[in-house]
Amino acid sequence: MLENFKNAFLNYLMLSDDEGTYGGIESWRISALRIMIISCYSLYSVLAIHCVIKTLEVGYYITLPVISCFYLVGSLQLWLSKSHYYLSAYSLLLSIVFAAVCINLMVQIPTLAMLGPVFIFSLPLMAFVLLGLKVGIICIIFNILPFITLLNGFQLNQYMDEHAYSEYANAYIFSLIFLFFNVCIPLAVARANVANTRLNKRITEQNVNLQLQNDFYKTLFVETEIAKLVVCSDGLVSEMNTAAEQLLHCNFKLRTQAIPISELFIDMPAQEGTNTVNLTVAGRMKMFKISRSALLKNSYYFLTIQDITAKTMLHKTLAAQSLLYRKQNLDEATRLPNRTWIEGHLKSRLSHSDIELCIVAIRIKNAEFVAQKHGFQTMPLMIRNLADQWLSETKVPCQFASVEPNNLTIVSELSDKDAQSLLKSFIEQLPKNVIIQGKKIPLDIQFGISLTDGIDDPEKLVNKALYAANSSNLDINFYDDSSLERFIEHQEINILLSEAIVNDELHIMYQPKVEGDGKLIGLEALLRWNSPVIGVVSPAVFIPIAEKSGLVTSLTRWLISNVCKQINEWQQASVELVPVAINISGADLDQDNFHEQLIKPLIEYKIRPQLIELELTESARSISHEKALSTINHLVNWGFDITIDDFGIGYSGISKLISYPVKKVKIDRQFIKNIDKDKRKAQVIEAIIAMCRVFNIQILAEGTESFAEVDTLIKLGCHNFQGYVFAKPMKAEMVSQLLLIQNVLDFNKCNLVGIVSKNH
Repeated sequence: MLENFKNAFLNYLMLSDDEGTYGGIESWRISALRIMIISCYSLYSVLAIHCVIKTLEVGYYITLPVISCFYLVGSLQLWLSKSHYYLSAYSLLLSIVFAAVCINLMVQIPTLAMLGPVFIFSLPLMAFVLLGLKVGIICIIFNILPFITLLNGFQLNQYMDEHAYSEYANAYIFSLIFLFFNVCIPLAVARANVANTRLNKRITEQNVNLQLQNDFYKTLFVETEIAKLVVCSDGLVSEMNTAAEQLLHCNFKLRTQAIPISELFIDMPAQEGTNTVNLTVAGRMKMFKISRSALLKNSYYFLTIQDITAKTMLHKTLAAQSLLYRKQNLDEATRLPNRTWIEGHLKSRLSHSDIELCIVAIRIKNAEFVAQKHGFQTMPLMIRNLADQWLSETKVPCQFASVEPNNLTIVSELSDKDAQSLLKSFIEQLPKNVIIQGKKIPLDIQFGISLTDGIDDPEKLVNKALYAANSSNLDINFYDDSSLERFIEHQEINILLSEAIVNDELHIMYQPKVEGDGKLIGLEALLRWNSPVIGVVSPAVFIPIAEKSGLVTSLTRWLISNVCKQINEWQQASVELVPVAINISGADLDQDNFHEQLIKPLIEYKIRPQLIELELTESARSISHEKALSTINHLVNWGFDITIDDFGIGYSGISKLISYPVKKVKIDRQFIKNIDKDKRKAQVIEAIIAMCRVFNIQILAEGTESFAEVDTLIKLGCHNFQGYVFAKPMKAEMVSQLLLIQNVLDFNKCNLVGIVSKNH
């Protein structure tokens, strides 16, 4: 509210309006008038009120109507300051004269009464500001009268009867003079000075702009190397620069008569725009491009002339070369680059940089059927459609080529992993049928991929991609030298792993699960393999190979049997046991007798099912969801606890959370790492914890490596942990020591994992 009042008041004073006029009056004069009136009457208001009160006390009542009259006139002056400026300005000058007369007439003290006419001496200055030079000079002449009056000591108060006077009369008169000459008049003069300063600045800027326009004119027209003409509305050339004279072989400056533009050019642009015309100059046929543009004055316009003869001839030559190039490098049926072009493109890119390229060949498997049923012209359209689909779906920069009649070849900068994921996504997004010329045609395609991997022979790269597209029934097929090596390596590992299971070469490490204070609440059994042939093999290598080859079920059986055997040994040592977690794959759940294989070693070693925790990883995807759910429900009925491992890294975790009888959830390491520094991760974890509370499911944070992470997780509501910050995976002997200490010490007061890890 206060801000709005302030803005309205400043707008009323017109402080920023200098160039506008109202009824022929400069806006700054109106602004100065308003400033003077408002400052006068507002500053004098305190004196007026005090004066009225004091004079009424002594019975001098005439002051009330006189002061009221002044404020009434002042209000009218403000009201009329814009609509009747002269009336308001002249009345202000008269008010000053009237005020001087009133002081001289009504003040009884001679020395004070003589100060009244002093106000009249301000009239010339105010007149110069408000009404201009003439009125200011008239006021100077008029001031001779009060000057002579003061010299002669003439006073009007001698004609007034004596009356009581206020003891503050001296302060009133001097305050009026002080405020008038030190505030009111200076403010008005300052406003006029500001307006003058701004006006001078604008004039300076205008002069600079005029100079810039002159320089621009010289640069644009006179000194430019581009041929330009200025033409009048009647069609006569009024100006021609030197470049135009040279281009048209016309000495315009020596011509005594005006040149009609039609004499120079027959085809002229009627409006702003561009035309191309032919003209014979110096005996040679030339082609000119003429552009017409308007000038500031509507009666003139610019003509810009360019000689495009050589450019036109070059375009014709390039067009002929382009036609030949297209015949050599373009497949006429698909209108895509052909094999010659794509091999040349590959050779160029491979010779100038060390980038890795991916060549993808897309084979239309049902091409013969489509061609026979819908015509041979349909296949090129299908290939073009595939190219359009690739661009719209993948948004990956690439080059297309039609290398063979039923193939689309794509070259792009992709790694093997990126290419595989991209192609899988592309296959999922492709429609089952495409519409070609109104015909619904089934789409059946296959991909072949070759990678450069140091190969610089474009022909071999294209051939490998084409061969891979026909090499198997898979949707995506790779062909590169390293794939064969990896295949052999995987086969060797697969054979050695099978022997390792039989020869008992595997061993188990146990990683503790703890509460926030270090109390041991469980263990996870982790498979390790140190092959006597190839050395230590990471689980990240041999477990995926086992899953692909079907050995994972044998690994699970070996793991279950040896974990139960170890638990039995701990039972024999009379130590307090904690549950041991075993990872279960989707292939395990797909077995008809999996629950029997799991229960059999428990019975053999007399192990309670509550001591075995089954962890279903994100990769534990079974063929039949119904069968897997039935198996899990059967195991839960026996007393096993089900845990979802690596929760959050995929989409199936939430589905399992809802459909499976899950008791615990292990949050994946990627959400735990640096959670104390990442608010978004903390929000995700908080949401997971809230969701699990709804289902009454326990939470464990996997992969904790710092106490800062632990503290943050505890604050979020997670109190169970597994990670290097508490303990690394350890051998069974070390776990035995840990379990023995558990029987002796109070867990609420001692961090057992920390003790054992330190000793270790």
